[in-house]
Amino acid sequence: MRALLIATLAIPLLLAGCGSDEFSDLRAWMDATGKDGASKMEPLPEVKQVESFEYQQGQLQDPFMARSLRPTGKGGLQPDVGRPKQPLEEFPLDALRMVGTLARPGKPLSAIIKDPKGTLHTVQVGNRIGQNFGTITKITDDSLEIKELVQDGSGEWAESKANMTLAEEGSK
Repeated sequence: MRALLIATLAIPLLLAGCGSDEFSDLRAWMDATGKDGASKMEPLPEVKQVESFEYQQGQLQDPFMARSLRPTGKGGLQPDVGRPKQPLEEFPLDALRMVGTLARPGKPLSAIIKDPKGTLHTVQVGNRIGQNFGTITKITDDSLEIKELVQDGSGEWAESKANMTLAEEGSK
């Protein structure tokens, strides 16, 4: 009987020891987090309606057929691929910089071009420049006008004009 009395008194004491509140800060945070009930997630972006396109075979080219990019021979422009290349034809136009002009008595105005390697070249109207069969057509004190031959989507050659302006000091 005495053991029963000791057990009856010991069990509530042991259970009282398990009731410590060492996680009260965690319980408080959980209670505070769940109170607002609002979702922290941003709404999804609106789905944009894409205009549909229905392919009609009529006048359109078949998109799955191989196309030939060879010239049809209709255009009159053709680059002279057999002539020797000039030094500035090695570089694309955007890699070259016009750094100055040279005026000499009795001679036309010349431009000074710096290539990516740092070499300076003196050019005149008619010199070739760039990788698209460019020819210098006009030189002014602050720019060059260049006529290029470029191939379009059908393989034909077309003229394109480009300008190169005098580079400011400190630029490439």
